[in-house]
Amino acid sequence: MWSGIKFARRMCILNLEHPPESLPPNFTYVLCDGRSTGLPEQAFDLAFSNSAIEHVGNFDDQKRFADEMLRVGRRIYCQTPNKWFPVEPHFLGLCVHWLPRRWFNHFVDRYLTLHGWRYRPEPEASEALINSIRLLTRQELSHLFPGCNIKTERFLGMAKSFVVWR
Repeated sequence: MWSGIKFARRMCILNLEHPPESLPPNFTYVLCDGRSTGLPEQAFDLAFSNSAIEHVGNFDDQKRFADEMLRVGRRIYCQTPNKWFPVEPHFLGLCVHWLPRRWFNHFVDRYLTLHGWRYRPEPEASEALINSIRLLTRQELSHLFPGCNIKTERFLGMAKSFVVWR
């Protein structure tokens, strides 16, 4: 049934960082901010984001990112960790992300997380990583992506992360 059909597969990567030295021939790289790409409406068949929305800033920045995904993608897929899952996925620490922000500092990262034990980060690196993450709840995702479907990914029965799609 599919033997005679050929699909054109082109990928476009949007990122704030400069592109790698080489990309496969069917890849395009656009240096831009995902909160305001400057691309035309519905420029993509699929706007795909995997564990990125929690790194774009505060809730207003996350709203701008979500709005831009909805604007440029005919379909969207956005996966993000659940704020209420007990293991913080960036630091691999148990419940550390539930501490007040002023307590969740270099000491917590360095001594109470697998990230800290493994990498022994300098205080500036810990603070930069801590300040670059804002995890989301299911309710916040519903607000960011109105009318979209949300699937809960589970681990040991607990909601580990969410996938939003349209």
